[in-house]
Amino acid sequence: MSSLRDMEELISDIVDVELKEYMREALTCYMTGAHRACVVLSFIAIFEDLFKKLDGMATTNRVARAIFIEISKKRDEQKVYESDLLNKLKAEKIITEIDADFLSVLRTLRNKAAHPSGHKPTAEEARYVYSKTIHRFLSKPVLSTTQVADQILSKLTNSYLFPTSNIQDHATVVNEGVKNLHHDGYSYLLKKLIESLDNANEQIKLNAKRYLLGLSIKPLNDDVLEQIKKQLLIECSTDESKRQCLMECISTNGNLLKNIDDIVYLRLNKMFEDTISATKPSDQHTYLRHPVQIANSIIGLDAMVIDRCFKSSLAEVFETYKLSPVLMKHVKGHVWAKDKVIQSIFDQAGSSTFSEANSFAQSASSYDGDISILMDDLNCFELIIHICTAGDWGAFGAEGMMKGKFNNIPKIKEKAIKALKDNNDNCQQVIDRIRPSIGKAGDFEGSYF
Repeated sequence: MSSLRDMEELISDIVDVELKEYMREALTCYMTGAHRACVVLSFIAIFEDLFKKLDGMATTNRVARAIFIEISKKRDEQKVYESDLLNKLKAEKIITEIDADFLSVLRTLRNKAAHPSGHKPTAEEARYVYSKTIHRFLSKPVLSTTQVADQILSKLTNSYLFPTSNIQDHATVVNEGVKNLHHDGYSYLLKKLIESLDNANEQIKLNAKRYLLGLSIKPLNDDVLEQIKKQLLIECSTDESKRQCLMECISTNGNLLKNIDDIVYLRLNKMFEDTISATKPSDQHTYLRHPVQIANSIIGLDAMVIDRCFKSSLAEVFETYKLSPVLMKHVKGHVWAKDKVIQSIFDQAGSSTFSEANSFAQSASSYDGDISILMDDLNCFELIIHICTAGDWGAFGAEGMMKGKFNNIPKIKEKAIKALKDNNDNCQQVIDRIRPSIGKAGDFEGSYF
């Protein structure tokens, strides 16, 4: 039950400025022991709030407009209208069953409090009515739990709802659409959007997916994030037809993956594996559906979860896309992932398979800047030692880099030289571990650079 401080803080949640003042008066009554007045004022505030919000709905909702006109007439004639308004809002599902039940209880309490029934409201009753009045009604920006959601859903047929394919633009459109959505309406909206992914109309399917992506990248709060996780990731993780949508949503927000049962992780991993297999070499690494983007969210999970459920699929991505500038950027903040990508680059650069070593040598100049950002000075020196190893084995690409004094990778070379100057002993350990025949680290710069 709310404390006095809680009751004071609740006032800041009220949307309507006039009703803030009204509930301050109700709080004053409570503090002076006038619990009957607190209940009555709360009752009046709720129905004033309902009437105002019904007025707002009336501009876009025909049913709401008809109710508003009828209730307005009764109000103008100073007739009792609260029961009629409650019954009509409940019948048209403009308020939920739970809200309607609370209003029925409140009406009973108000009647007992306002008339000589012998009932004297307690402090506990007054606090309950006061707090529920604000929580369930006055703090909500709109009346209906579904009315705004239905308006959103009605626009899914529109060709220009999402004017671009940019995910940030999706989020802008979505935030504009849901800014007045009742909190309880998110569950309903998500359910209908997911159902729309199977719609025969391609425009509806596309817009529904984009709406889900926009909701995923910027959820209103943690409760909405949990609803997206439950309704989309968990409940749809067995549905192959939802694979691309789930993978793209995961790419937008790694928090969607947090705290899920292993069986769901394993299902999502199977989707991930199928996505890896279906990805074409020509697919851009910035696509949300690309394994590199999905991996970015997965590597944020707990290490034990990764080891149990995603180990092999991530290893495949790290190996296949090790020279992707996008992947290098993603793994830089995760030491274990960065180390695996770096090792994979080392393995290719010094490979005894000539095609592998030559492939790296031929493309190295294109990735010079990205690799030099990913690797520290000693890593860069070790990379050059691996290239020398491949060159000594006869890989012509690596031989060419050696003959050219590694001038085709100037940024990597610069960091390697710095490692020789600052960490000569460590550089010697690298040489001894990989290619002892190279000799002394102190002589390396003069011989190779």
